[in-house]
Amino acid sequence: MKMVYSATKDFPASERFNIVKHTRECARNIPANIAEGFGRFHYQESMQFYRIARGSLLELKSDLYCSYDNGYITQEQLSVITNKIEKVLALLNGLIKSSFRAKSLTS
Repeated sequence: MKMVYSATKDFPASERFNIVKHTRECARNIPANIAEGFGRFHYQESMQFYRIARGSLLELKSDLYCSYDNGYITQEQLSVITNKIEKVLALLNGLIKSSFRAKSLTS
């Protein structure tokens, strides 16, 4: 999240309430939805929030490509952050799969 805030701090003022706001919201929503899913009692609710987190992660990636296409971030910034996104995506997919397996074992 810190990298996203740093990357978006110098965007044009005209983007403050557009791409900057949305990009930062996506970055904040990922851990927030994972935490909310973890705190839910029912399996289906937990899975719903984990999947929402995955959606926010992919929205973030899309916003970064849009930012790159508009010249707001460099190729290096894009590469560094998207590499981290791919690592988080793998971890999040692992959480979803392990939660599914745990549910299957208790059913």
